Amino acid sequence: MPVDYASEISAKLEDPEGLEKLYRQALKRGESSPFAKAVDELFSANPQNLLLAAWHYRLREEITTGAAIGRLPSHWLYAALLAIPCGFIFWLISDYRLTVRQQIPLFILYWAPICAAFVLLYLFLIHRQFLNRFALLIVALALASSWVYFADFLIKREIFWKQYLNLGAIHLIPLAWAAVGLYVLKGQDNVESRFAFLAKSLETLVMGGLMGIVLVIFTAISFGLLSTLNLYLPESIGRIFYMGGAGCIPVLAVASIYEPLRRLQEQNFAGLFRFTTLLLRIFLIPSILVLIAYITLIPFNFMEPFFHREALTTYNITLFAVIGLLLWTVPVRKEEISESLSRWLRRGRMVLAILAIIVSLYALSAIIYRTWWDGLTPNRLTVIGWNVLNTALLAILLWREGKAGEEWIDAAHKTFAQAMPVYAVWSLLLLLALPLIFIGG
Repeated sequence: MPVDYASEISAKLEDPEGLEKLYRQALKRGESSPFAKAVDELFSANPQNLLLAAWHYRLREEITTGAAIGRLPSHWLYAALLAIPCGFIFWLISDYRLTVRQQIPLFILYWAPICAAFVLLYLFLIHRQFLNRFALLIVALALASSWVYFADFLIKREIFWKQYLNLGAIHLIPLAWAAVGLYVLKGQDNVESRFAFLAKSLETLVMGGLMGIVLVIFTAISFGLLSTLNLYLPESIGRIFYMGGAGCIPVLAVASIYEPLRRLQEQNFAGLFRFTTLLLRIFLIPSILVLIAYITLIPFNFMEPFFHREALTTYNITLFAVIGLLLWTVPVRKEEISESLSRWLRRGRMVLAILAIIVSLYALSAIIYRTWWDGLTPNRLTVIGWNVLNTALLAILLWREGKAGEEWIDAAHKTFAQAMPVYAVWSLLLLLALPLIFIGG
């Protein structure tokens, strides 16, 4: 039966020796994480308690220095043990012969929910908490994935169910990410924690990309050496390296970036994260120049997106890229940047938001025209919805940051934190509703 550390610690707040013994027992059981979580929760509720404060900062220091006995081995043991089966499943379903209605590879449809399931399992084993939420999220991922697989049969027109399968593969990605967020944010669902989760998501994504690059280089060199001896591996063996290795990356990337004994607001945002956000801030200027140049050229070829779908696709990809740039150029903590840099960063972001709104409204008018001219399709309904959401987010962000002045960082945190559930719910609604809207053709 799991130990209720919150109750045990509360009973020993007048007994420092007993609290130390309880901690040692937790270490022997491999339960340092639940102990630390309980200390954090009690300290948040009773910050004036000196004993809790001492333990809170002691555990923080142990995490920072890697001195937490038993934490590091179990932390990486779980990651390694879960990365291997995740890689095996990636290899298994990446067989090109496995498709959904001969339209989309099974791997393309399900890689994101599989990654999320293994990351959730890793987090649950580390935290040893929130069993009900963990189980509910796993079931929800399974149901959403199954719905995409079977619900396309409700759509009779071939072009529509092909569109729905592609849209399903895309929208299962934000749903998988949202499932991880719902677990991690349990017990700390506030604006700053949500924004910290967004920042950690970027850092994990970059770390996963770096791991992927190393995997590709290593595999290419290995295969190249074998080819010099006229040795060529079968396709199924090659997939073990590429796809099996890729399947190991998600859990390992999370284990490398996320510190499980720290609350989200206390995570370390240095090194890789600062380097990434610095690059993104530098890209603000060229992004502004590109959008200015494009808007200037719109009158000379105004009807292009009204008749060519490829132009509309480019617009919406650009819009999401701008949203991401505006999101990850916001500092996690105010003290990370100087007042002068903060002012210029705010001005650049506001200019970029204004330009993006102009392009977004232009693209929205084009997709509405195409819908009026040629009818509603799953793709057009999806694009209209995302365009409206993104434009609204940009407008709210622009208004709040302009009104907040020097406090624009808090305004940006609030805006993106509030947008998180909206984006997740819209993704879920699209998956559920499109087969019903276009049922029968």
